[in-house]
Amino acid sequence: MFSWKRKKERQNKNMDGKTEAAPQLEPFAVQIERIRRKRLLAAQSPGADEVFGASSHRYRLNEPLTHAELDTLEQEWGVTLPEDFAAFVTAVGNGGPGSYGGAGPYYGIYAVDEMDPDPVRLRQPAKLKPDRSWDAGEPADPSVWNEDLDDDAYDEALSDLMRGTLTIGTMGCSSEILLIVSGEHRGRIVYLDTEYLKPFFVYKKNFLDWYERWLDEVIEGFKIHWFATTPGGGEAELLTLAQTSEYAAQRGEALKSLLRFPKLGNPAIAFAKQAVDGDPSDQVRYWALTLLAAHAPDSADPILLEDLGSEQADKRKAAVQLIHWYRKQAARTFAETLQATVSKETDEETFRFATYILESADIEPLPLLLPAFRSPAAEIRKSAIWQAGKSRRKADYVEDFVGILLHDPEVSVRLTAIQALEGVTDPRLLPAYEHMLERYPTDEPYIRGNVRHRLIEYRFHTHQKIERGVPADLTRVRGMLRDLMEAHR
Repeated sequence: MFSWKRKKERQNKNMDGKTEAAPQLEPFAVQIERIRRKRLLAAQSPGADEVFGASSHRYRLNEPLTHAELDTLEQEWGVTLPEDFAAFVTAVGNGGPGSYGGAGPYYGIYAVDEMDPDPVRLRQPAKLKPDRSWDAGEPADPSVWNEDLDDDAYDEALSDLMRGTLTIGTMGCSSEILLIVSGEHRGRIVYLDTEYLKPFFVYKKNFLDWYERWLDEVIEGFKIHWFATTPGGGEAELLTLAQTSEYAAQRGEALKSLLRFPKLGNPAIAFAKQAVDGDPSDQVRYWALTLLAAHAPDSADPILLEDLGSEQADKRKAAVQLIHWYRKQAARTFAETLQATVSKETDEETFRFATYILESADIEPLPLLLPAFRSPAAEIRKSAIWQAGKSRRKADYVEDFVGILLHDPEVSVRLTAIQALEGVTDPRLLPAYEHMLERYPTDEPYIRGNVRHRLIEYRFHTHQKIERGVPADLTRVRGMLRDLMEAHR
C-alpha cells in the first residue's frame, strides 16, 4: 500500500503559481457543494445519533486528498477511479476516521489507504451486472453460491466475483459495499454478501447520487437500516410507481420503500388498503399489509386476524411476523386466535413467531405447547421446548421434559430441553441426566456441559448430601457432583 503525507490543498497550482479547479470536479461542482452543506445538516438533524453506523463515524471525514495524491493512487492501482468518486475524495473527504469508515451509509466510507485492493484484480472488467428487466435497484446476475463449494473453490469464486471492484465500506457481518471501477457498469455501487456470494445493485447509478440520497434521508428522519435497497423519491413519486408499474416486483418495492417514511399521508394509506385485496401479486399484498401494520394498525388488525386462521401457510407466516414486528404492543388482540391454532401449526417459522406473540401477550404458554413437544418437525419441538423453558410453571411438567430427554431422536432437541430446565431441581430429572451422561461420553454436542450446569443448581455441596439425595445406581451423576464439589473447595 502506498503512503503519503496528507495535505489540506483542495486546488492544484499551475506552473505560474496560480490556483485552478481540478478538471474532474467541474461536472460535479454544484452537487459537491450540496453534499458539503448537507453533511453538516445531517449531523445536526434530530435522530442523527441513532442512524446505523453513526456511533462510529459521527458524520466526520478525513481531509480530502490532493490531486497529486489521487494521481499517485491511480498510478499505483493502475485504474482511473470513477470521476464522481474521485471528486468526492478530493473535494469532500477521504473516508475515515471512524473505526470502520467516515460519514456515509452503513458503517461509512473507508479512507483510500484502508481499501488495499489487488491491483491485478482491480484492473479486470467487472463480472457483476444487473439482472432485472426494469431499471431500478437490481440483484446482480444469479449467485454463484453452491453449498458444496470447498474453501479453495469458494475463495476462487469470490475473487472472480469481485474483480473490477473496490471495497469502499462495510454493511457489517459478511456484507461489503463495492464500487465498480472497471467494465460496463463502472461507477455503480453494489452490495455483496460475501458469505453467500449474493450481490445487489443499489437504486442509484453513481456514488455521489447514492451518497447524497443517504444524507437526504438522514435529514428527513427516514428509517434507513437497509439504505438504497429500495427505490428513492418522495411519497407521491413512490405512490405513482406503486399504482402504475406493469411489474409486480416494482410495485412491491415502491410500497416497501414507503416504510422509510416517519409518517404517511392518506393517499398512500388508502392505496395500501386497496392493494391488500385488489392487487393480484402476493408480494404487493405483503408490502401493502406491512404498510398498514406500521402506519394504520386499525386497518391492519382485522386483516391480520383473518390471516392467522388462513389455510395458506404464507399468509399465516406473514401475519405472525408483522404482528411481532409492528403490533407487539397489541399482542393480546391476537392471543385468543393463536391459542386456538398454535398447537396445530406445521410451519416452523410461523410456530416460532406465534410463540413470541403469546409471550408478549403474557399468556402462560406451556399447556398450549405440549402437543408441539411431539411434533414431527424437530425445529418446532425445539421452539416449543425453549419457549416452555420461560414458563413459570415448567416445574409442573417435569415428566414431559423427562420424556424428551429419554426418547427424542434429535440431540439438538435434548440439548434445548436441558437448557430450558434451568432452575428446576426435581429429583425425577436425575435418572434422565444419568441417561444423557451415559449416552454422550464426551462434550462434543455440549450435553455434558449443560447437564453440569443443571446439577450445580441442586446444591449437593457435601458427600452426605450426595449420598442421601442421589440414588446409588446413578454413578455418572454422582461422579459429576463429586467433581463439582471438589472444584469449588
